[in-house]
Amino acid sequence: MEWISTKHIKPSGFWSPNHKYLSEEVLICNSCSINIGFWDRESRRWYVDAPARKETIDKITHWMPLPKSPHDA
Repeated sequence: MEWISTKHIKPSGFWSPNHKYLSEEVLICNSCSINIGFWDRESRRWYVDAPARKETIDKITHWMPLPKSPHDA
């Protein structure tokens, strides 16, 4: 898997059928950390933690899909 620049592409999947404005969870990276987060298409912001908490994170430069769980194999 490769890191994807946020300048060119944002995640296209969905958090759930009821929350289509939220992307699926992905790895997100800024200049000082890597987190699990999601892209909110309505507010055009990156968030970490659960969608209900809406904890924003700034200056995300890259993202990548999460790997598949070994339990899903």
